[in-house]
Amino acid sequence: MSIPNSWPSPLLRPGDVAEAFGVTTSTVNTWVRHGHLTPVLVTPGGHRRFLPDHVQDLIAATHHQDKAGGDT
Repeated sequence: MSIPNSWPSPLLRPGDVAEAFGVTTSTVNTWVRHGHLTPVLVTPGGHRRFLPDHVQDLIAATHHQDKAGGDT
């Protein structure tokens, strides 16, 4: 399976997402199971791929929650 050239940016692997957050890939898989992060592609072998924009949105949401929690 190939990725169409029209994709806006390279897809991220769970390890890339884990590195961005400083967590393990098991944590990323848990986020997927709980609906916090949705893969844009699942390969025939079951490997998940994520759009960088979706990961950035999750980072921003997490950062916003951390700030809101710190203000109370």
